[in-house]
This record gives sequence, structure tokens and C-alpha cells, in this order.
Amino acid sequence: MNAYTSRADPGIVHPVTLAVSTQWHVFPEKFDWLVKEGFSLEYTPDSRNLDNSTKHLAHYLSEGTRVRHHGYFPGYEIGDKRPDRAKQATHFHFKALDAMKGLGDQNITVHVGLTVDIELDHDAVIGNLRRIVQYGKMHGITVSLENLRRGPTSHPETVLEWTQKTGAKITMDIGHAVSCERVVNKELSVPQIIDMFSQDLVEVHFYESETDRHHAPQDMKILGPIVDKLLATHCTWWTIELDAYEDILRTRDLISNHLISTNAKLATIPVSMHSNSLIPTPIAIPS
Repeated sequence: MNAYTSRADPGIVHPVTLAVSTQWHVFPEKFDWLVKEGFSLEYTPDSRNLDNSTKHLAHYLSEGTRVRHHGYFPGYEIGDKRPDRAKQATHFHFKALDAMKGLGDQNITVHVGLTVDIELDHDAVIGNLRRIVQYGKMHGITVSLENLRRGPTSHPETVLEWTQKTGAKITMDIGHAVSCERVVNKELSVPQIIDMFSQDLVEVHFYESETDRHHAPQDMKILGPIVDKLLATHCTWWTIELDAYEDILRTRDLISNHLISTNAKLATIPVSMHSNSLIPTPIAIPS
């Protein structure tokens, strides 16, 4: 666990959890490696067999690993313009929430617009996302909506409208934001989007950019100012969304080193690995 002194709450040290995305089909090899390296897990279940979640996660949870959930379900579009398909997708999300009950942190990220060929109905999105959020609340589960690189949720105003009307929280995918058309065209910056999302931001996904795949950072030129802005929020779950082990480790080191060298009044120095976390010690930096 990394720690920093939040500029949102001066003088208070908040823990930052560094997790890595992992999927049902790489069990158990990647799971074992991530836990060995001290990461928490962001778990994507098998949409064809949601009940496998317990088998995949129980051992790691029993040993103290933290887990959150990623509802990546292409084709199950809750905003589908076809009412029967939208209803089916919404009930599938109910089942996904049922499958995660009692398994780790009760937080799940969901999506709208994953399949670009499915035509969306704005009112259906709001109505069905509200139903999922309410179902989650009944079972102690927090539901957050993720921004995408393309489509309606590439616009932060749309994400805000949908989350504010439904009670959903926000998961911000940094790579999607960096690579969306409005940021590429310099109409918006990622730090500006963080400001817009900050009140309801509960998770971020870390990598540098997206094309047909996720690209890892080689330095902090792009991500550095984004990390600095995140330190002014209460968002403390940061998921590295990369596959290659060397990319994951390099990204962790870049983030950690940036936290150490940040030009804040308080910085952190990592001193040990403990309980699958990196534990830093806060020190004061002269003004």
C-alpha cells in the first residue's frame, strides 16, 4: 500500500492501493504472480460462468489480498435501444452483483457503450443504471460507471449526467481519457476531467494511452500531472490495466518514484513490503 498526504485533507495520510487488472482466463498464474509482487486485484469474471468467481478468489481473499470487481461484459448493453435486450442485460448485471456478494471489496465498475454497433437509448441507460445502482445498494455494493475512449462516456459531461441521475460513482480510465477525441484535440485536459469527476471518483485505471490495446508509460511526462491532480482527490484505488509483467512493474515503479519526488509539502518514502502493500513513511519537505 502506498501512502501520501492528501492535499484534499491537509495533514491526513491516506493509503493508496495499487491493484492490477486480472481476468478469469489467466487464473491462477497471473493471480499468483500479482499477489507475490504485492498487488491487489481487479477481477473480471467469466460472463458465461459467474459462479466461478468464488473458486478464483477465495484463496487470495483468505490470505488478505484485497479484490475489487470489473464488470466488463461486451454485448450486455444496459442502454440497448431494443427494450428486450436492455432488460436482459440489466438482469445479467444483477446476477453479476449476486456473484460478487461477500467476495472482497464490494465495488464493481460497469460500462455503457462497449459494443459500438449497439444503438443506445439515453433514457434506457439512466433507468437501467439506476436499477443496478439501487440493487447494489440493497446488497452493500457500490456501482461505478467507467468512461470510454469513444462514444457517450468519452464526454465527461455525459458521465456526470448519468451518474448524478442514477447515484452511480465514477471509475476514471486514464488511458481512455488521454486518448479520447476532445483531449487529443486539446479541448479538454485530463486534469480538468479529474476536477469534474472528483466528488464521485472512487477508482482510476492506469496506463498511458489506448489504440487497439493499452500502452504502458515509459516515463511520467503524461501521467505525472495526472497523478498530482489525483492526490488532491479522495480516490485511493489505482488499478494498473496492463498485461505484460515488465510493463506492470515499470508502471508501479514510475508511480512510486513520482510519489516520492512530488513537490508537495509532504512526500513519502517506501520502506517495506507488507500484506501485499508497499508501506511508505511520510516525511516533511521544507517549503
